[in-house]
Amino acid sequence: MLRRRFLALPVLAAAPPVLAETEAPRGRPILQVTGRIGAAEGVRFDLVALEALGRADLVTRTAWTGDAPRRFAGVPLARLLQHVGAQGQMLRAVALNDYAITAPVPELLQHGAFLATREDDQPLRIRDRGPVWMIFPWSQRPELDVALVRERSIWQLRAITIA
Repeated sequence: MLRRRFLALPVLAAAPPVLAETEAPRGRPILQVTGRIGAAEGVRFDLVALEALGRADLVTRTAWTGDAPRRFAGVPLARLLQHVGAQGQMLRAVALNDYAITAPVPELLQHGAFLATREDDQPLRIRDRGPVWMIFPWSQRPELDVALVRERSIWQLRAITIA
């Protein structure tokens, strides 16, 4: 019995810190992450907290914004999942209108899923597929421009559950 407790200690110590345990969103929450993560109550993010995970840029075209590539800013899904201590293999994403997708986490990460919060430096509004839009690097990886990946490009994203 003591051996099991001792072996579990390094695993717990290696878990990444979770922002929500120390700081609640100051602004309007735009994304909630729940399920098999490192916070029992889930983690809620406002725009500032989400971008504080490490804002990155992605220049890509989309099927919904015309032929010209657009410059998006946001957070790679991998970074968000690492931050919340995600431990599951499936991700369910739900939009403001309750549209939902379920996908294997490894596939989303392999495909470079990106949580866009800005387009051309402007925060994405609800009418512009915001405040969070899961996109993929279609310009850099044309093989991702298929129906299955486009269906996973959920906009007006409000919740992620890890199972």
